[in-house]
Formats: sequence, C-alpha cells, structure tokens
Amino acid sequence: MKNLNLILKKLKSIKSVKTDYSFPKAWLPDTENYNGETININPVKFYSNQIEWIKNNRINEKNIQNSNPIIYNMFIRFTTAFDHNQDNKINNENNNFKETGTFLKSIAFLPYLKKLGINVIYLLPVTSIGKQNNKGNLGSPYSVFNHYKLDENLNEDILDIDIETQFKAFIEAAHLLGFKIIAEFIFRTASIDTDLALEHPEWFYWLNYPDETELNIKEKSTPAFSAPKFTEETLTIINQKIKNNDFDNLPAPSKEYIELFSETPKTVKRDNSGKIIGIINNKKVKLASAFADWPPDDHQPEWSDVTYLKLYNHKDFNYIAYNTIRMYDNILSSKKNEQKELWKYIENIIPYYQKEFKIDGVMIDMGHAIPKKLMLEIIKKARKKDKDFIFWEENFIPEQKSLETGYNCVLGYIPFDAHNCRKMQDLIRNLEQKKYPIKLLAASETHNTPRSAGRSNNPIEFNKLMYTVNAMLPLPLFLLSGFELCETNPINTGLGFDETDTNKFTVEKLPLFSISSLKWNDSNNIINYIRSINNIREEYLNNNDELPIYIWNNSTEHVLIFQRLLDNNKSLLIIGNYNNQEETIDIIIPENALDIISGEKINSPITLQVYEAKILLLS
Repeated sequence: MKNLNLILKKLKSIKSVKTDYSFPKAWLPDTENYNGETININPVKFYSNQIEWIKNNRINEKNIQNSNPIIYNMFIRFTTAFDHNQDNKINNENNNFKETGTFLKSIAFLPYLKKLGINVIYLLPVTSIGKQNNKGNLGSPYSVFNHYKLDENLNEDILDIDIETQFKAFIEAAHLLGFKIIAEFIFRTASIDTDLALEHPEWFYWLNYPDETELNIKEKSTPAFSAPKFTEETLTIINQKIKNNDFDNLPAPSKEYIELFSETPKTVKRDNSGKIIGIINNKKVKLASAFADWPPDDHQPEWSDVTYLKLYNHKDFNYIAYNTIRMYDNILSSKKNEQKELWKYIENIIPYYQKEFKIDGVMIDMGHAIPKKLMLEIIKKARKKDKDFIFWEENFIPEQKSLETGYNCVLGYIPFDAHNCRKMQDLIRNLEQKKYPIKLLAASETHNTPRSAGRSNNPIEFNKLMYTVNAMLPLPLFLLSGFELCETNPINTGLGFDETDTNKFTVEKLPLFSISSLKWNDSNNIINYIRSINNIREEYLNNNDELPIYIWNNSTEHVLIFQRLLDNNKSLLIIGNYNNQEETIDIIIPENALDIISGEKINSPITLQVYEAKILLLS
C-alpha cells in the first residue's frame, strides 16, 4: 500500500485549497439512495476519507477467480469528470484539483463500484496521447504517443507526485477491494507524431509529398490520404479468397496508389510545428495516416491522428492496405520479413505493465488483426509472469481460433443484438446448445456503439430490461460507465451509426476526443436497480456458468422467455417485454411463483408493462 499511503500523505499536506467542492453523493460508500444529490466538502477531506474507507474495508481474499465477473468499463478522464465548482463546464486548467477524470478521482470512485457489485474494472487506454492532428480538445486515447508512458491528462498535478505513482496507487486501492484491473492496449498503430518514428523509421509507412522538390519551398496543400479503392469485381475476389482462408496472391491496390508511398527515409526529424518529416534525396516524406482496413470498402472517416506500424517488411508490399496490415498476404508474412525488433518492442509492453503496475489482464484492440505468431508470443510472455493473466480480444466473433491463441474471452456481438428480442432468442439457443467455443461479453453497448438509452423513448425501463436479461446469461456481465445513468450521448461514433448520427455527434461532443462528463447529479438513473440485479445474480446464480440455460418458445413476437436451472429442483424463469406497449402472455407456471425483482407473487396469465422484465423463482 506504499503508493496509496503516499497519496494519502500528500493529500493531507495540501493546505492551499480552502473552498468546498461539489461531489456526486453516489460516490460515497454509505449512500443508499442514488437520487442525483451532490455534497459540498473540502476536496482534501473527501479524497482522504475515500482512501481511508478503502483501507478499512480491504478484503482478505487473494487471486479471486471468477469465470463470470461483473465488469465496469471506465474511460477515466470521462467517467470521473465532474463540475466541482458548479459553473456548468468542465475545466482541467486550474491550479487546484482537476474537474476532468484522474487516477486520484478514480481511487475515490472505487467505493461506489464496490457497492454497485462490480468485481472487474476494464480501463480504456491510459497510455500517452499524441498532439498532432488531434481530434477534439483532448485527443483520442487510441492515438498512442508512447506505449510505455501514461496519459498526463490523468495526472492530478496538485499532488506533485509522478503519474506512475498515481496509477500504482489506483491499482493498489482496487486490489484492496478485490477488483481485478483489465487495461486496453493498442499494438498495431501509434500516433502520427510518435517518437518511435524518429528512432525507428523502418517501423512505419511513408508517403511522398506531391509536387514538392525542394525543402525550402513552402509546403503545398496535400489532398487527404485515404484508403485504396477497389472495383466491385476485385472486391468480390478479395472477399471470396478471405472467406476461403486463401492468402496467396491477394489482389493489391492500384499502381497509382502504391506509388504514393516512399522508401524508408534515412533522415527523420521534427519540423517547427512538431510534425515528423523524413528526407530522401532532399525531398520530404511524411508518415501515412491510418484508415479502417476491413472490409476493404469500409466507409469510416480516415484516422488522421494515427499511423500503422509496419509489422512485416517486403519491398513489394510497401503500402497500407487490407493485405499488408490485417489479411497478410502469404508472401509478406514469411518469417524472413518479420520486423523482429518491432515485435520485441510490442512483446515487452504487457510485461512492463505487469511488473510496474500489477495489472491483472488486458483487452487487445484489434487482436485478430495482429499476426498470430506475434500474438502467441505476447500471451506467452505475459503468462510466464502470471499464469492466470487475463486476455480479452476485441473480436465480434466468438471463434475457436481466439481460444487457440490463448484468449479467455472476446467482446462478441451482443451489443449489436441485445435490443432485438428474436436475436436474443437465437443467442440463448446457441448458449443452450453450447455453440460458442469461447466466452463473449453480455453487453448492450460499448464505447463504440450507440447508447442503449438512446434507442428508446423510455430509457430507464429499457436499460433495466437490457441489464436484467444480460445479467441472467451464463456470461461475463458488462457495464459501460454511464449506462447506469441512462446516458444517451455516445462515447464514439464507431459502429452502428449513420450519417445523421455523425453529423449530430461531432468530435467536440464525443468524450473519446473532447472534455465531457456524465450526469452524476441527475436523478434519472438505475443505480439502485443494478445493485439489486447484481445481488440476485450473486445469490441465485453465484456466477456459475455451468447452470443450464433453456429458451422457451412462445408466439409473442416481442417477449423473451428463458430459464436457468438451479440446485434443489429450483429454477429462475426470466421474462422480458421488448415492446413499447403492454404485453400479456399465458404460460404454465407454478401457482404463486415469486417475482424476486418486485417480491410479488405471480400467476398466469402474466401482464408485462412497457420494457418490463421479471425474474420468477420456480420450485
């Protein structure tokens, strides 16, 4: 606890902050009714009290294993941001405690998560962020400047303690309360201004500057670099070859596209603006920005703030396309073309965070796009340090090869199907028949998808339904921060958004890129409800994924019914109404079955209100 104690000591030495700050009452460990109230308290006292509570309520169990945990996904600078001076804006430029989220505020947030019933905390990237071509006023956490450095946005400057110590203190505090910490890492891209390009230009793809011949000529405006275009005929061939697992002679982009790329420069430096440039024969070259590489006709906007790492080096594949950065052509992916120094750099990232910060696991961004040989070595090195180290993959498909690679779990596709009754029936049928070779997360939203609450004109009841159904599945239960507050604003418009959405939710409004906060002082939340469902999950299912699950067929289009068998000849019957109007179903159940959510006795026929869920205890 030395790092946590150091934080506490530093806090108590701060005398400069005399005024009280506003904090969400929900964060206090003794708050029972989460109705959006705030408290006014000196911040030194507040943070000190929270840390003392953590130390006094530490658990004795070590190495807790849970095959079906309850996961809370935090984006620290957003999740724990709060308008402490109540001036209706979030300010991170002051000489006192920050209003944006920090590691210190996340320590103070842990008692809330403990009371909520969480046991795994999954952090979106906390690594340092580049400054070139930033989206929004903070930049994307996926624009990694240095994989071995932390994001200074998360530093509480007033403590006058290095950010590494603050992160260590956060993890120490989390471990005291029994949480496991899963951190997300990005291994195939870096920020467009990364120092790595100065040290290892051969690890990157470089573009020629069009029409520029002399270094002293003012740089001309250059069209935005974008993904290669393929004809419909070529796309058909590409998709068929990938479907057939055929990586021989994959169709390449046009000659004109390939000629945009240059050889690796011998001289690399920063210009006066901080932009990285390379010099070849007195001509400038620049790092190539990134784009969505699969499918090859993906229409997502270009990722101007990041660049791809060149994992293989072959003169005939010196360009960015689907066949060089994900669906690696067999000629390219031979052993002799591996960038061995780059691979070693990547392989050592996780062991560094294991040794320095004691993280318990990782989510690998686009893990399925990393060469399998490299991924196997990454997992091998991490598990050499900790045989129980957890690996999650950001893969929507729960497939055998993820299990074979060594992953414990994949993200899966439930965030796209959770809102559709028929699709959830299919999911439960697959679970019943044990069709999934690897676990997937029971989530109704992620930081890349629309918010569940935004899909309905009755967000509170809709989110209750989503959470109840997911909590009763034999899967890890996933909660994105803000779900419990019925937040409708997405974190990012990554997947499942149309042009209207992207026009509405600009980077200035998206927390992934800009200063933002959650509605912690809003009474329209389901915090108490989530606590009660988590208690039911713990009491009756005991996080046991071996308890059988069965789908009940019924003729009502918008009603989902499934059963979990318990010990002692008892079972839970879960019924959910996905309709925005009342539904009545007539099913055979024991007389006076107990709805353990409401505590009421239920007989057939059963009437369900709009988006209502019931959990019946049958015996």
